[in-house]
Amino acid sequence: MKKRIAMILALVMAAGTITACGGSAESTTATTTPATTTSLKEEYAEVVDEIEVETKELENKTVKFLSSWDINPADGKAVPVELELFQTRYGGEIEWVQVSWDGRYDKLTTLVAADDSPDMFSAGDLDTFPKGAITGMFSPLDDYVDFSDEIWSGISAVNDQFVYNGKHYVAATSTDAGVVMIYNKRVLEENNLTDPWEYIEAGTWNWNTLMEMMLSFCDKDEGKYAIDGWWFESALSLTTGVPYIGMEDGKVVHNLDNALIAKAQEYMYNMNKNELPYPKWEHAWSVCPSNIADGKTLFYPCGIWTLYEADTTEYGAQGEIGFAPMPRCEDADEYYIPTSVTAFSLVSGAKNPEGVAAYLQCARIAQSDERVADIAKQQYMEDYSWTEEMYESLLKTREMTNEHPMIEFYAAVSPDLYDLMNNPIKDSFNNGASWAQTKETIKGSVEAELDKANTRLAS
Repeated sequence: MKKRIAMILALVMAAGTITACGGSAESTTATTTPATTTSLKEEYAEVVDEIEVETKELENKTVKFLSSWDINPADGKAVPVELELFQTRYGGEIEWVQVSWDGRYDKLTTLVAADDSPDMFSAGDLDTFPKGAITGMFSPLDDYVDFSDEIWSGISAVNDQFVYNGKHYVAATSTDAGVVMIYNKRVLEENNLTDPWEYIEAGTWNWNTLMEMMLSFCDKDEGKYAIDGWWFESALSLTTGVPYIGMEDGKVVHNLDNALIAKAQEYMYNMNKNELPYPKWEHAWSVCPSNIADGKTLFYPCGIWTLYEADTTEYGAQGEIGFAPMPRCEDADEYYIPTSVTAFSLVSGAKNPEGVAAYLQCARIAQSDERVADIAKQQYMEDYSWTEEMYESLLKTREMTNEHPMIEFYAAVSPDLYDLMNNPIKDSFNNGASWAQTKETIKGSVEAELDKANTRLAS
């Protein structure tokens, strides 16, 4: 993931929906990069000039942003619309406090302790809440951001998941499907398989139709498998509408005993039993995306960011690449979709919370204005060689995601909890393990870890 950071950075564009999942920068010094060397195309800039932003004079126009990625564009790249608005309406700038992805929390702790807090922290990795509230590293945003304002209404279902004691600790400015099922349309046709979007339109894209497709396609003797990648297990579970770890009544809770979690685990156990997953364990735990174009793997579940890379030929030629949201769990009460976010938290001791609020306002306005969507579409076509069909799939997937977004919290409580759960919840898929046995092995330790977290939250 980390080596893909350069591609991800380029994507914090007009759509503003891409989450940086890692980084490789090692410097921890502050670097001001105020995005003045490049600008929007003239026709885009004219559109942005028409966007209304209610502004007030900022006493401090510089927002310090601690992250492994920079909001400011690289040389030669267009200024994101939200940053253009922040610069032109507020005279603001983002000062990037550069840090490695692995070292971001250590650096944050050091800066806060030294009363040299940055202002804003990337929350897009979905590991800041409730951890940030537990450790006191982040402050509620509600004194500065009015989440009842109309510009936040389209994303309230997501932001309300980051609330403790009635206060928001994360401001998500945009969403995407956390994982999409990437496939090659030519390969579907060659194997007489139905495109998932036909199932979606008929209301029948679910676990059953996915299983039928996988069983029809797979043939181990011919080296043909159903699923590859790193993201399928958690994504499938989230379509139940039940996270392994969630928040209820101000407490962090587990759902290891939930019947829908057991159903997801049984589904993945049966996949392993029928030899449907690409056997990463036989290939030094390596994935092989190029099998999609070669007709050797049916689906490659991954974040949509992978389709913003310069070379997507591993999935197929232009016009062959398709993607769809995760299939629905038939027993769930709604069509839940795992969600990724572009999101930010306010650092404790921040010197410029008003500046953070101003930037967040610009980011939401950039998301909610239809004229910006037209700019985004053109940039997808020009910069990433997308087709009209791919862009329409993106918009429909976002729409479906925003209706019933799902976020998993097991990575956002403590490192120990993450270590306890990350591999065991994938054991049925990878190794054909019994979920009943796995659950009993980890349940006591998980509950002890949650007790510690809730004690700290309460204090």
